[in-house]
Amino acid sequence: MKIRNIIIAAALLISAASCDDNDAINKSFVDVKVSMPSHLEGKSAELENAVFTLENVNTGEKLVRETSYIPQVYFDLEDGLYNISVEGTITYSNLSLDNKSIQKETGVRAKQENIKVVGGDLDLNLEFVTFNPSQGFLISEIFFADTRTPEGKQYAAGDQYIEIYNNSDKVLYADGLCIAETELMSVEALNEYTPDIRNEAVPVSSVYMIPGSGNEYPVQPGETLLISDIAINHKEANKNSFDLSKSNFEWFDGEDIDTDVPEVKNMIKMVSTSKSVWHLHSRGFKSYILFKFDKEVLPEEYVKDYAYHYEYLFVFNDMEFPMDYDAWKVPNEFIIDAVQCSTPSEYQWMVMSSSLDASYTHSGDGDASRYGRSIKRKVLHVEGDRSILQDTNDSASDFIPTAEPSPGIIETLN
Repeated sequence: MKIRNIIIAAALLISAASCDDNDAINKSFVDVKVSMPSHLEGKSAELENAVFTLENVNTGEKLVRETSYIPQVYFDLEDGLYNISVEGTITYSNLSLDNKSIQKETGVRAKQENIKVVGGDLDLNLEFVTFNPSQGFLISEIFFADTRTPEGKQYAAGDQYIEIYNNSDKVLYADGLCIAETELMSVEALNEYTPDIRNEAVPVSSVYMIPGSGNEYPVQPGETLLISDIAINHKEANKNSFDLSKSNFEWFDGEDIDTDVPEVKNMIKMVSTSKSVWHLHSRGFKSYILFKFDKEVLPEEYVKDYAYHYEYLFVFNDMEFPMDYDAWKVPNEFIIDAVQCSTPSEYQWMVMSSSLDASYTHSGDGDASRYGRSIKRKVLHVEGDRSILQDTNDSASDFIPTAEPSPGIIETLN
């Protein structure tokens, strides 16, 4: 008899012994296997350790298994809907420039959501993707939630901002850096979504680029770039807002519809699905990426060469409606940093590959508690007078949710 069958039989006996005939619980046996990243084939990749976390979506109960020999774990589960994540470390051999074999180490993870476990055995096959902490530019803070006036009214007059931080120990140039907002929303899993390109690219709806020829905008180690919607002192109109007049750049959508601050350099508008000004999703349903093209790309070229058309099935009660939309895409290999956002009570799915971000952060739960709050990256440690920010490609771990905004300031301690 195969070992697998023995394990199944034993699990069923244990399950039967633990339940009487009048209180039977439907259970299934789940065999989870995770293969090594395909791009490391032939490089003697070995797993150092791996932690499997399986969460029951309905109850929130979590099962954790740890292994350091083979990336395979068996679960005996009550039937239901589950999310599974696996994270670990692998070592592999690589050739140096002089053709000598050297050992390297990288973080790996795999993730799959909304797995239906029902009716017996289930074989689940995943593939690790690699991730490494950034030692360059990072998104350090995003304020998208809007503020309120002292009278309690929503102030949506352009005080949103994004901060980019030089997390390295050398001068980096911001020329050509792009900020994009995702097309997909983390609170709306699309039925029969196709083509699903998330393992190769991120679907986006708005893209803005910092101008420059390559060495016009240096950023010193430990310094930030403040990018805002309208770069004025908003405290003059709303004392609960911020002074963004010292911003390095602002995104600008045209003189006929937007407010331009001449003293602050405008970003280049590559594309946007918005017919008016770009306003970050104030409830946090959309996510953000920082990237740079591998060559010079003009806006008209991006619109044409990176177009993305997708379809899905909208279901309402017993009715089904085929839907299709046009957007754009950013190849994953271009992406420098990614921050996935959501609201805890409405989260449904990942809008990007887990190699970019394993989970999400938030600024409140989409209700009034979000006003005047941001998401802010944690400080890992301090070297001299320079903060080193945390980056594990896991926003739930790397960011402080519902943080106190501090545009242009990186604290030495969080």
